[in-house]
Amino acid sequence: MISQKQVKSLHLKKYRSLNNQFIVEGSRSVSSAIDAKAIIDSVFYTLDFSKKNPTLLEKVNRIPSKIVSSKEIRKLSPSANPSGILATCKIPKFEPFNKNKNIIFLDNVSDPGNLGTILRTALWFGIDQIGYSSKSIDPYNPKVVRSAMGAHFSISWLGELSLDDIKGYKILGADHRGKSIHTINIDNQRWALIMGSEAQGISKSAHSCIDELIGIPKVGEGESLNVGVSMGILLHELTK
Repeated sequence: MISQKQVKSLHLKKYRSLNNQFIVEGSRSVSSAIDAKAIIDSVFYTLDFSKKNPTLLEKVNRIPSKIVSSKEIRKLSPSANPSGILATCKIPKFEPFNKNKNIIFLDNVSDPGNLGTILRTALWFGIDQIGYSSKSIDPYNPKVVRSAMGAHFSISWLGELSLDDIKGYKILGADHRGKSIHTINIDNQRWALIMGSEAQGISKSAHSCIDELIGIPKVGEGESLNVGVSMGILLHELTK
């Protein structure tokens, strides 16, 4: 069982990478990790949480765990409002990157909440390979993990890629100036969907690789869509 000092160090990317571990927080995420047979090093929870969640505690009791005070859980948790339980897990070992499967490529996506939503949404539509650029946020950032609500344990491949790695796919770029997604015909080709950053959109270097820009027609008012929402609408059409 790791020390509380080690848990706190996992708030930082440097130590997540060094120790190959990350924090999973919240009852749903911890339960998903257990059900997925993730390698869980330690679980910390409050007495109050254990009284309210007896079913989850039955699962937790098979893992090295410790009851801590509310004050201690606040120190351990990267969240402003801790849920009362967190675990430390090994970063998963994924299957090899499979070029016969469609993929999402995240180009400098930096918002943790958006990335968590992207992971959950991709899985909903059967896309379980996610690549990201070197300037994107760490997918094991605690805010990403919390927002993803267990999605990390169902993805078959998640890792950093370069644009060269997605050559050979039909490369689609999400852009409001693109061709309507409702008119796209991909003819059963394997595709890579590039989603750009929240503020800047798709980078110039990524634009140079794109075969076709695709967009979502605007019906009402509003300046733009959240990147996770946009991706969900695009995937709904691409996976029909």
